[in-house]
Amino acid sequence: MTAAEQRIALKQLGAQLSRVEQQHAEIKVQYAAFIKACESAPRSPTAEIDSIPGRRIFYSLVGTQTFTATQDGQRSQPINMLVSQDGPFIMTHYPLVVWRPSAPANATRFGEWRPVATWPLPDQVVDDDRVDLSWEFVSGGSQRNFQNLPMGPLFTRPDNPVPLPIPTLFAPNETIQFIPTFQDINFSAADIPTTEGTLVVTLPGYRIVNM
Repeated sequence: MTAAEQRIALKQLGAQLSRVEQQHAEIKVQYAAFIKACESAPRSPTAEIDSIPGRRIFYSLVGTQTFTATQDGQRSQPINMLVSQDGPFIMTHYPLVVWRPSAPANATRFGEWRPVATWPLPDQVVDDDRVDLSWEFVSGGSQRNFQNLPMGPLFTRPDNPVPLPIPTLFAPNETIQFIPTFQDINFSAADIPTTEGTLVVTLPGYRIVNM
């Protein structure tokens, strides 16, 4: 390669290096702006929950309440569920609510798990001992209602876990209240009718505990 060709090649390399340096400077500016935007942007609720230190363990809060046919059409007392002081509870799915006949001990349907809504109706059903619920959900510590009126039968079922729109955090020592309204109670089992039922409310989720 002649001296002239070398000068031309060096000039071309210099021009390419200048373009690379310019592109690098532009990328640095864009990256800095991106980092600044990320730092100033609020974290999502799920990111906030994920940032809480501690071990995640699967867990469900459970509450129960007995009821009789005299409560037909009535709003019942709250079922209180206390979050452990060891860490927050993250509720991930709508409540799983079922009931079972609990008196008398020789009732025809004694101890059999039953749904709390006559909808949807499967092809094969037990047509006696029916209960229909509406429900309210309150965070007792701050008196936060999670809906303004009793809600219809939007529940998780054993065969159909229904996720919440977003996982919901409840603080340690917070009291969660599930308030049922018995829209209909029909104790109609053949032979030996039910006189009392036990409502069982399960809040699926997980706990965050110290390592």
